[in-house]
Amino acid sequence: MNRKDMNGKKYVRYEVIGANNVAVPTHFFKVLIAEHVASSTFDLECYILPNEPIDDKIPIFSFQVLNTE
Repeated sequence: MNRKDMNGKKYVRYEVIGANNVAVPTHFFKVLIAEHVASSTFDLECYILPNEPIDDKIPIFSFQVLNTE
């Protein structure tokens, strides 16, 4: 995720590993699509999860990206 610096600009900071400096993602995204066959409609859910251990007590819906339209 981006962070705003004192100069007002946004920056992304991430770790690199190995001899080739491979970037380690700070977050992952998950997209779930379910089709309702009878009505030919779809449900869609999107999530952004941090690349770190998550306590089992935290509900998955706290990471859900909601449509603001």
